[in-house]
Amino acid sequence: MTLSKCAFGIIIGTLAAASPAAFAQSEVMVGWRTAASVPGVFTLVWSDIPMLKPAAIEDLQEIRDAIAKLGIDLPAVIVSDNGRSVACTCAKRGDDPTPPAGVTVWPDWKDADSSIGFADVSQVRFISNNHVLLSQHPTGGPYSSYIVDLRQPTTRFRFTGYQLETVRVTDAGKWAALAGDGTLNVGQLDPSGKEGTITANAVPIAGEIRNLIWRKDGRFLLLERTGPLIEVRHAKDWSLVSSIPGGLGPDERSVSPAGRDSCLGYQPGASECVFTVSTSGEITAQQWPHQIAAETGVFVSPLRKFVTTQRRDMNGLVTRECRKTAEATSIDVTPTWSAVPQGTKIQEFGWLLWEP
Repeated sequence: MTLSKCAFGIIIGTLAAASPAAFAQSEVMVGWRTAASVPGVFTLVWSDIPMLKPAAIEDLQEIRDAIAKLGIDLPAVIVSDNGRSVACTCAKRGDDPTPPAGVTVWPDWKDADSSIGFADVSQVRFISNNHVLLSQHPTGGPYSSYIVDLRQPTTRFRFTGYQLETVRVTDAGKWAALAGDGTLNVGQLDPSGKEGTITANAVPIAGEIRNLIWRKDGRFLLLERTGPLIEVRHAKDWSLVSSIPGGLGPDERSVSPAGRDSCLGYQPGASECVFTVSTSGEITAQQWPHQIAAETGVFVSPLRKFVTTQRRDMNGLVTRECRKTAEATSIDVTPTWSAVPQGTKIQEFGWLLWEP
């Protein structure tokens, strides 16, 4: 999963009707709006072009109101890669507060009445569409971190002795992580007990591993090696299936999935690219249109039709856009905001998927 994507704000907002072209629209771009006339106030907004169904607007308004009812002065909202889950906590400003700020997760954001609360932590990060990493790191400790399967949230998995930033989990609970000494270990999360146990199996692969990500629902594990070089390993016997020059970036401990078989990365001498693993494990690289234009992908939409991007202009300012990907068709309408008044800025922080 991508590293945590946070934003701040108080949640209010309205939708405007636009082109009648897309009552079928299901990928909704979300972001925070700030106005120069009201400094320090962040408003959650969502793309209203193309038009959304009335039922989608109602669901968006309900999750907006549910987050507002938490009463957090400066909330941070994080969404899962598939756009189906939402988590909210207090925005991180240095060490975590004491007592903890608490974390609330809606496994299905369209059901605003059904949430899961974790009162003993202040931070949350989706590490799969079904799993979250929760943590509490106050000044002077004690520190606490654990993983929860949202489908059975009373069981906690503690990865003591592992580099937590390298823990990768599939939706089905298959995990891989680097131990403190850099060795690769894998296992399967079993939430059947009160306190989850971690049964690890060491993987006999020598050499430095800089990064890793599961693809094809855990059939293949991609390893970034010094070079940079990406290897595709078959999870059945850890044999090397294919390899390609490149890295998983943007740094050595972060990954950016793009669907179940692809991820964003880079290749030496080139800008960002998309790596895709075939059914047989062959890895290939291509550039989506925004990458050819030297824009960096930030958030890929759940159906992989759109991507929010950023680039630095000639004046050094960072500009953001929403672009079609190679997966989009000619009839897909790029989500946009309605007219933004002068002095108002909108910063995207993810996508929600709406389906009836």
